[in-house]
Amino acid sequence: MKIKINIIVFILFFLFSATYIKAAKEPIAVLIKAKGKVFLVKENQKKGIPAKRGTRILSGQSILTKGKGFAIVKFIDKGSVIRIQPNSYCRFEGKKRKKNLTKNLFLEVGLIFSKVFKNRGDFSVTTPTSVASVKGTAFWTKQEFKGATYYFGEEGVVEISNRRGVALLKAGMTGIVASPNSKPIVRKTRKNEKPQLKDENESYDEFDFEFEDANGNTKSLKFKLRKKNK
Repeated sequence: MKIKINIIVFILFFLFSATYIKAAKEPIAVLIKAKGKVFLVKENQKKGIPAKRGTRILSGQSILTKGKGFAIVKFIDKGSVIRIQPNSYCRFEGKKRKKNLTKNLFLEVGLIFSKVFKNRGDFSVTTPTSVASVKGTAFWTKQEFKGATYYFGEEGVVEISNRRGVALLKAGMTGIVASPNSKPIVRKTRKNEKPQLKDENESYDEFDFEFEDANGNTKSLKFKLRKKNK
């Protein structure tokens, strides 16, 4: 009887482990545009490999941009689009909860623009100084190297928090967190302070992205990518 119980426990453990491994290999985001030097850095590794359009990003992996490098990343639940500016290092984290994907970006250094859509799961940006939580909005996050974090509101409301306090960031406002021990402060954005998206004359380029989910099923997503008209 004891032997049978041990066998059953072993089988259940094996099935759980197999499911976990498959889930860990399921991408949470895809690179839909890469310009200049853009690298994918796998979990627990220091060096990256060149990334291009269609590169799959797993939870725990990072995108590194150098010099004039620029990248646009879209989560597979179509819940948010991230524009990663030059000289930035950003780690992607995601966990499925029922039908939604809980998403978090850890911005170690650099500048990113986040466009988040409502009803697509929780979304947050974490930096060395604070956490910005949103449901549906658009905002910039700028992290200085071993320095302060700046948030710039474009749409909606962003909650900025750390152990020292909480502040609400709205459109047209700038949030500043000087350090992990500093309370977040919010004020009106000054002239020429906020980063700007390039206003390009663009058309749409579509491509399909296929991946295997945790159950071994092949899924296909269609992405629309804006491209600059010549």
